[in-house]
Amino acid sequence: MREVVAGPASTPSEAAYFGVLTSSPEESLEHARKSVAAPPSGRSLFSAVSGRNTAGHSRSAVTQFDFDAGALWSDRGLIDHAQSTFRGDVAWRETSWPNSPNQAPPTFLLQLATLLKQRTRHAQGRYVYNEQEYLLELEAPQTASDRERLLPVRGMIRNLRTGHETLFRLWLEEASDSIVPVRFEFQPRSFLRLTFDGLPD
Repeated sequence: MREVVAGPASTPSEAAYFGVLTSSPEESLEHARKSVAAPPSGRSLFSAVSGRNTAGHSRSAVTQFDFDAGALWSDRGLIDHAQSTFRGDVAWRETSWPNSPNQAPPTFLLQLATLLKQRTRHAQGRYVYNEQEYLLELEAPQTASDRERLLPVRGMIRNLRTGHETLFRLWLEEASDSIVPVRFEFQPRSFLRLTFDGLPD
């Protein structure tokens, strides 16, 4: 996932994003276990998203394509192929946002970074992604309580149209001003929780 923001973070004039991920078909814990146990082979289905938010307006599209199942997220060939799917006949969607007439509606990473910089116990803000508006809420203690001196931050994302909520957690180094998480935990399915662990470079 990549975002590029033009203008000051508080009042961006434009925010563009692009992302690519595997389109996971698993619908049960047993399905997911078999998927993880089996080495990737052949071709897999991928999804890509591309969007651009400007003052009071957003435009985005989602595409799907087949690619080598063993490709890593950093594979230049995968990224180039994903970007190429937006050059043809694509079903772009557009939305007007009257509550944001003078600036681009925030995107997810921009809003997350803005809230994390506040370093407050509770913070919330809205963002627009794929023509949907979301509420992002963060809850964090003021001091770390573990030996690693990591500050846990609980997050909640709510789709303001459907009401669907997604929970996640991340950990920041208490002694650092950096907002790059040391650890990130996300639960995309009721039976699947993913943890990404490792110090930032």
